[in-house]
Amino acid sequence: MTRTEKCRGISVTVSFEDIRQTKTKCARVVSVPERRHRGGASVGEHTCVDAAHRCGACAEAMAAVRSSAVVVGGGFVGLSCAIHLQRLGKHVILMEAGPSVGGLHSCSSGNAGTFAFYANVPTQRPGLWREAPGMILSTKGALRVAFGSHLTKMVPWCLGALASCAPSEVRKTALALGTLLRHAEAGYNDAWEHCGIDIDGEMGIYAPNKATACDAFAARRGYLLLQKDVHNQNSQSAAALRREGWSGGSLKMEALDQSGVRGLEPHLSYDVTKGGAWWFEDGWFLKNPRSLLRAMRDGFVAKGGEIRCGDFGRVESVAHGTTVGSVRLTMRDGTNTETNTAVIAAGAHSANLAKQCGDHLPLDTERGYSVQWSSCVPETETEKTSPPALTRPVCSSEGGFIVSPMAGGVRAAGLVELGGIELGPVSKRFTQLDLATRALFDPDAFAFGERDTQNDWLGFRPTLPDALPVIGKSSKFENVLYAFGHQHIGWTLGGITGRVVAAMAVGKNPGVDLDPFSPKRFASKAWWRLFASL
Repeated sequence: MTRTEKCRGISVTVSFEDIRQTKTKCARVVSVPERRHRGGASVGEHTCVDAAHRCGACAEAMAAVRSSAVVVGGGFVGLSCAIHLQRLGKHVILMEAGPSVGGLHSCSSGNAGTFAFYANVPTQRPGLWREAPGMILSTKGALRVAFGSHLTKMVPWCLGALASCAPSEVRKTALALGTLLRHAEAGYNDAWEHCGIDIDGEMGIYAPNKATACDAFAARRGYLLLQKDVHNQNSQSAAALRREGWSGGSLKMEALDQSGVRGLEPHLSYDVTKGGAWWFEDGWFLKNPRSLLRAMRDGFVAKGGEIRCGDFGRVESVAHGTTVGSVRLTMRDGTNTETNTAVIAAGAHSANLAKQCGDHLPLDTERGYSVQWSSCVPETETEKTSPPALTRPVCSSEGGFIVSPMAGGVRAAGLVELGGIELGPVSKRFTQLDLATRALFDPDAFAFGERDTQNDWLGFRPTLPDALPVIGKSSKFENVLYAFGHQHIGWTLGGITGRVVAAMAVGKNPGVDLDPFSPKRFASKAWWRLFASL
């Protein structure tokens, strides 16, 4: 339990245990429960009234503030930031507004699980403005709109997204994302080692069911990206940009014709494979994203990390602290926490906190959906010896979704829906994903079992108009750092983002050029200047 302590008028956070264990016996410390002393201070508070004297508890508590860090947001990005800060010697408190870290509500929970180190080419592309109306009107379109009052608030975001479709802007985004994606897995390795996680080892108690307890967290089986025509100019140009973004690295990608695709996944239909696909041999995916998130959470706590959830972890405001160089975070329940380092990694909910820190940003959300089918239990000998209907993630670039064989059953995740974070799910989107997934396979090969409608899921991808995250220092507070806006690849970029943010927090070289991710990059954009002052 912690309370705010006052030394010479300066407030710091200290635990009762710290006070009990302080060797300096200061008569000015009142730590007896249920006792109030001069000035009416509440239980657990004390005041050093001698200006020439600072008691041991206060010195210890102020040192605790200097060595502390608070991370706001418990998804893959926030949790990775917390673990990397912990690795560098910080005592870290993780604030999560949801009921738990690794819960079903999390945007990190219901995704397709693909570790998308190849995904540096953004959704924004030349000519998108011509395609968008048809995609929105089509019942099978990957771009959808959830009509509501939020759409008017999205006008600046939409203007910025259209401006980012210029060829020069697309290339700029692709090259910037490449600088992070090249180090994406390496960014996680130290964090997993710190938490005692073998990513290629069994999920064990973290598996979604007993039948998959022996499955590894990661399944390294490659990744297929279906194309209308793998040899046409658009497909080849995007492939060239992927490779350029990996400059200095080795991105393995191969163009497959229909026979090559069906050789890997024989149950895919003739129609969807006739254009071929890009094959990423080194691609891999998580059998259950939530399982890894929970394992990382427990590893963080086992190393001394603290987690606060619900109203106790919902940060409402950020302000200057009472100690030099500290910031004060106020929770919804009215409690305050002071720290020397604060990281805003609250995904789609980060905009208001960033505004309090001096940065009005065009952050919005791309709503994404997922559906899941329960695993089939083979009954006949033929079924038991037949290959599974799907062995690796397959992406329908036209449909805008990915189908992955997860530990709990096959999951289809994707679509882009504009509509903000307040509206609930649109039921038609679940049906759209269901029908589109079935259409990928031969009719007699769709053996995924019954769709589990209880696992129908809506998540909010935090997205900036240029498809680049915000990673850097806030304008108002030197020691408030940003780590949000990772659009479709938050799980993939969580590790490297955490490593970069932790390095910044302790004054080390982050090892990555952060200029493309600066929160100040929108100040010069004509489409944003008009709205930034509103």
